[in-house]
Amino acid sequence: METADLLAKYQSGYDSLRNELSLIPDDAFYFRPLGQWSIAEIIVHLADSEAQGYVCAKKIIAECGGKVCVYNRQIWADKLYYDDMDYEDSLDHIKIIRKNLFKVLRLVPKETWANYIFHPDTGKLTLAEWLALTNDHVDVHLEQIRRTLSVWREVHEKILA
Repeated sequence: METADLLAKYQSGYDSLRNELSLIPDDAFYFRPLGQWSIAEIIVHLADSEAQGYVCAKKIIAECGGKVCVYNRQIWADKLYYDDMDYEDSLDHIKIIRKNLFKVLRLVPKETWANYIFHPDTGKLTLAEWLALTNDHVDVHLEQIRRTLSVWREVHEKILA
């Protein structure tokens, strides 16, 4: 995918998420399928991921060749009270981070897209690769949100029957 396409998808990522969420009944946001996160918790996770990504992208741009730290998403969900967080605040967080980082990314010279960091899980990761992974991450969680909503509807229909 070309850099311009990656940037366009990144810029529209928040709106895609928001549009998908606008179709979800309020009651469904805190429904938690057995062993899974609720839609609200998924959104909180996305906000934490965006914050991590913000630092990672800036590190790639400014400190090519450095290392980044990673976090354990399940430990964060368990120990950082994801089930108690306001998902609307997390959405605001995502919107602001994406807006600010997009301003930086659109100014990055062509040669900087080859800058990289060493990621403990993926190894060498260029800025372009990071952006593609970040875009995919939102898509993965949009699909997870759809699956959770589908389970909620099944349970909700049984209750109303």
